[in-house]
Amino acid sequence: MIEFNFKFTLKQAIGENGLEVTEIRSLESDLVQARRNLNKLRRNKDIGFYDEMNDTEMVKAVKEVADRLFSKDLNTLYVFGMGGSSLGAIFLKEALGGIFKDSGNNGNMDKEARKNGGVFHKKINVIFSENIDPGYIYKNIEKIDIKKTLFCFVSKSADTIEVVAQFFIVKEMLQNTVKNYKDNLLFITDKKGGFLRRYADENGISALDIAENVGGRYSIVTAGTLFPAYAAGFDIDKFLHGAISYRDNILNKGVFENNPVYSLAAIIYLYYRQKKRNIFVINVYSDYLREFSRWFRQLFAESLGKNLMSPTPVTAVGATDQHSQLQLYMQGPQDKLTGFFCLKNFRKDYIINPSGFKEYGYLKDKKLSELLINELKGVELALAALGRPSFRVTVDNMDEFTLGELSFMCMEMVPVLGMLLKINPFDQPGVEKGKKFAYLLMGRKDGFLGRQSPSLSEELEELSRLDNMADLTY
Repeated sequence: MIEFNFKFTLKQAIGENGLEVTEIRSLESDLVQARRNLNKLRRNKDIGFYDEMNDTEMVKAVKEVADRLFSKDLNTLYVFGMGGSSLGAIFLKEALGGIFKDSGNNGNMDKEARKNGGVFHKKINVIFSENIDPGYIYKNIEKIDIKKTLFCFVSKSADTIEVVAQFFIVKEMLQNTVKNYKDNLLFITDKKGGFLRRYADENGISALDIAENVGGRYSIVTAGTLFPAYAAGFDIDKFLHGAISYRDNILNKGVFENNPVYSLAAIIYLYYRQKKRNIFVINVYSDYLREFSRWFRQLFAESLGKNLMSPTPVTAVGATDQHSQLQLYMQGPQDKLTGFFCLKNFRKDYIINPSGFKEYGYLKDKKLSELLINELKGVELALAALGRPSFRVTVDNMDEFTLGELSFMCMEMVPVLGMLLKINPFDQPGVEKGKKFAYLLMGRKDGFLGRQSPSLSEELEELSRLDNMADLTY
């Protein structure tokens, strides 16, 4: 279950910088229209994340491929992906560390399932390369046994240049090390085209599909995320059940009928448009939600940052960043809205015993979790006293079901906010120019620019002009 507290966004709590409840409610017709727009896109199959989580054949394929590949002498999964192709899986893997199982099998399946074989009968080490830093990749490669590693390349387009480049490097290493190197490869891509898909089909390499109508930042419910999550020991069935349950619950209610996801979208919108809050701080009070904040940041920024619109999402971790960022948030510009994300039940805890240290007697018999949550409350109150808005989202437990709820909550809220901002939350035109210039700098000159782009000669001319401008370097 997820709880929302919007008290410190209201005028009654923080004064003139706050909102009236009537202001939030005034957006009801806009929110209803936003939902209609999203429903239309869903019905027309223009967006697929709503329904991909119901694809039992996809989930079955993920498990069957994992069980088949890891039934061999493989004990490591090395995932190569960029942006949404890796952030969701990293989030779930990190969160898995905070999930405590009574069975003591580190998040693995129940005994009956393990009796029947499957990936969960042994420990799989899952590592990620989400950048193309050669030194970092080299250190990762040095730590693993290449012969016992499954190299997984995730690319929705099957042509992502960073992923393809790393594939060529890994392919050469495998060819020099492993006799049947294709058994150490897995591609997760669009099923219709692109280099990696063609290579897989032509060379008999294992492949899983990513639905055509699910964009990378919404792909946490696709094979691209679920395969590494499953290999790491995450119960993907419970995760998807949580997402489906939350989806059905909020979509079957009115936008303000005990439906805080729409209130959240309205609050962020009003603070951005009316209160000029241009920065949205995603502040998580659990180390196991640290990667959630990065995943949410990408979902937010890539979906909404266009047409000169959107707050800028910034991540923080409490209580750590109380000692690095908080001074700015307390006394810096009045341009921020803070969202606190925390846990209600930490499951494991410590009792503080300051025996013999009188000045710390007030800590006696207090839990460490109490200190963390009271630090959060202290920051909330201090912000409120200075007229600085914040809201809190509390996850009641760290388990797969609740993480499914949390994930869908974000994937619904962000597009609704996009509709309020009157932008398309499902495209990403802003990243294309940088990609094209990078391709040109690497020497690519085939017909990759697309119909709407300037000619190759025009792009080269602009690149040369910008690259040779007067600069200031030392």
